[in-house]
Amino acid sequence: SMDWSVKAAPNLTANSPPADVIKAFMSRLDGVSGYPPSICYARFADLEHSGSLSLVVSEGDGRACHLFVIDKTAKGFERYAFDLSLGVDGPEIKDLGGNGKLELLVPTDLTGYYGAGYCDARWPVIYAWTGHGYGDVSSHYKSYYEEPLAALKKDIATSETGSAGAQQSAAGTMNGGKAPANSAPFIPPATAKGLGVFGVAPEKHPAQTRNAPESDWSELNCYKAEEAKIVRILGISRSAGMTDAIRWADSDNANDRMFAADILADIGTPQAIEYLKTLSNDSYSVLADEAKDYLKQAAKGPSAHTVTEETIPFSSLAPPQK
Repeated sequence: SMDWSVKAAPNLTANSPPADVIKAFMSRLDGVSGYPPSICYARFADLEHSGSLSLVVSEGDGRACHLFVIDKTAKGFERYAFDLSLGVDGPEIKDLGGNGKLELLVPTDLTGYYGAGYCDARWPVIYAWTGHGYGDVSSHYKSYYEEPLAALKKDIATSETGSAGAQQSAAGTMNGGKAPANSAPFIPPATAKGLGVFGVAPEKHPAQTRNAPESDWSELNCYKAEEAKIVRILGISRSAGMTDAIRWADSDNANDRMFAADILADIGTPQAIEYLKTLSNDSYSVLADEAKDYLKQAAKGPSAHTVTEETIPFSSLAPPQK
C-alpha cells in the first residue's frame, strides 16, 4: 500500500520501512507465515528509471542470504531471484557508468561450500535493468575489475609469503631447528575437514607431515581462483587458472578436488573438460556426480548468470499460510 514512486516526499529511498515491515512484506510474497526468518539486507533504489523505486532485499534462511529485486507494477509485484548469490548479506549499488543509472554488484558464488574450514571463492557479477528484466552486464564494465584484480594479486603475494614462512619454520623444527638448503614446497594437508557441498563428509586421507590449518591454504586457493576468474573476464586469457585447477584436481584432499571441479567447469576449455571427465570417475561419489553434472551442462554450451522472474498479482497476496 505504500507509495513506491521516485517523486514521493519523502520517498522510500530516504524513508525506508523498518526491517520487521520488510520481513512481513516478503512473508506475504512468499506465502509462508514466519518465512523468511530474517532480512539480511534491504534498500530501495531507482534501478529502472521508470518513476518507480525497486526493493533490493536479501532473505536470510538461517544458513544463507537469498537476493531478490522486487518491482511494483499496476497489477502486482515482479520478483527477480539472483540464485547464485547465497553467502553475502547484500550487493553494492553504484553508478558505474557515471550516467545516473544504477548497477547491482552482486558477490556471486564461484565455488561451492566445503565446510567451515574451506574458503568460498566469489566474484562480483554486475547486473542492471535491461528494459525487460535484470541482466548480467559485467562485460560492459571491464575497467571496474582492474582494482579488485590488483588487490587480489597483493593478497596472493602476502599469503604465499606467509605460507613460505610457515613451511620454513616447520622444516626447521623437523631438522633440529635448521632448515634444509632445498626446502620442499608447501604441501596442503590431506585430511578433509568439515562437510562437502552437499552436506556429506568427504572421505578422509592420512595427514601429511608438513601442513597448516586448512583455512590458511584454502584462502590462498580462493584468492588464486578469484584472480584467474577476473583475468578470464577481462579477456586476457581464456584458460587462466588452469595450472592451479590441475594441481587441485590431482590433490589427495577431496575438498581440493571438489574445488577444482567448480573451477574447471567455469573455465570450460577443452582441456578443462578432459579433467572434468577424469573427476567424473573419482572414488568420492559426491565429486563424481558433481563432475558428471558439469559435463552435462558443458554439452549445452556456456552457462549464463540468469535471473529468474516471477509475477505475483495483488489478488494472490492472501495472508501467508503456516
